[in-house]
Amino acid sequence: MRKDDGYLKKTSEFKRVYAGGRSYAKGFVVMYVYRHGRPMRRAGFTISKKIGNAVTRNRVKRLFREAYRLNKERLQEGFDLVFVARRGSSGRNYAAVAEIFRTLFREAKLDRETPERSEEK
Repeated sequence: MRKDDGYLKKTSEFKRVYAGGRSYAKGFVVMYVYRHGRPMRRAGFTISKKIGNAVTRNRVKRLFREAYRLNKERLQEGFDLVFVARRGSSGRNYAAVAEIFRTLFREAKLDRETPERSEEK
């Protein structure tokens, strides 16, 4: 794993993103974006017990991580992201999750192809 491919793990990191970032919602995913300005990108995933039992939650988390892992190279650096699963995320396949993530990246103007960066601070 490279330095810029980290994951958020501490509660304080998640709280910083929730408090200081912007949120974008689409379908069964909410994405919070916090601009920190350092040359790296990190992601965190929140799957609550409302989604289902432990097996279901772990499957959703694996799908979310894989969708992020395969699409992170298209993202600009300097942001922390938190993905929150909503009801309806269980039973989805990789293609559905990846498409939602790409749509959220475009909405937040995080794609490298997007000419301007997001305005979060």
